[in-house]
Amino acid sequence: MKSQKNQKKPEKTGVVFCLGLSLLIFSACSCFATVSLDDILSSLETRGVLMDRSQAVRGGIEGILRSIDPGAFIGVDKAIGDAGKQGAGKQAVVAVELWPEDIAYLKIEGVLKGSGREILDHVRALDGKAGIILDFRGAGGQDLDSISHLAGIGRHSGETLFIVTDNQDKPISTNKVEAGVSLNVPLMVLVDNQTRLAAEAMVAVWHGRPGIMVIGSPTSGEVRFREALTLPDGQVITLTTRKLHLLESVSYEGRGIRPDVEVGRGVDTGNAMLSTTNSPARPLSVKSEQDRELMQRVDQDAALRRATDILLGLRVLSGYGQR
Repeated sequence: MKSQKNQKKPEKTGVVFCLGLSLLIFSACSCFATVSLDDILSSLETRGVLMDRSQAVRGGIEGILRSIDPGAFIGVDKAIGDAGKQGAGKQAVVAVELWPEDIAYLKIEGVLKGSGREILDHVRALDGKAGIILDFRGAGGQDLDSISHLAGIGRHSGETLFIVTDNQDKPISTNKVEAGVSLNVPLMVLVDNQTRLAAEAMVAVWHGRPGIMVIGSPTSGEVRFREALTLPDGQVITLTTRKLHLLESVSYEGRGIRPDVEVGRGVDTGNAMLSTTNSPARPLSVKSEQDRELMQRVDQDAALRRATDILLGLRVLSGYGQR
């Protein structure tokens, strides 16, 4: 007789990471067996999550989650995990590069806590360049207050930007421009489908403003800001606690922000226009070698390529008729 293989019996501790409400409901009995319904309601309410208690009591845990956020789940997603790493002192600008033809490039990690002033200081320091490329591709962050500082570019102090509501669409706060900022340099803002959360909101506020051009592919389209809430028994629920409502344009929820110039991330086979200083007949200096590597990098990135082309064209046009 063939011996039967030992089979591990499924644990009855509930689903640790439940995507979607149906899976969450399925695991509710085991996940919340040690927590009373009133404890759950109180825990959520102390964290600013509002709900109709009468409906929640009638509907149980299912009713609670359905009334708050149909997309709620148990566990912590990547966006929330990233937010936990965004403490004070973490830099939002992870790269500052000065390119040939008087172009500056800044790689933005995200709109993190206190990063509004940090990014704005870099931009101000580069005012007077032929152009600045702000690379928000893959950027996230959850600090909406930083947007109030950055949004001052090309705006007046006190202008209303957006309203933040709770999960029931009741207003929590109104974000306004901290202070108007006047710049003499064009900004090229690069985005993709991983531009999300506060970084996406920042792009939405900038979109369509004079002197700012958005280049790349549509952004993520998420206006809900989720938070990980820990219940008394240690279980963690991730659900919507804030929603963003722009005042000057239609919502980008589910659609993303469509760039002014839409390009993919594929390879551009054109010839790079950034120039080097040495003749090919001579040995390349360290700087010329770096410039050549930069030319290859730009040439292989369609969004970077388009941004540099536009800035170089603007530079030529700025001197038109002055000779």
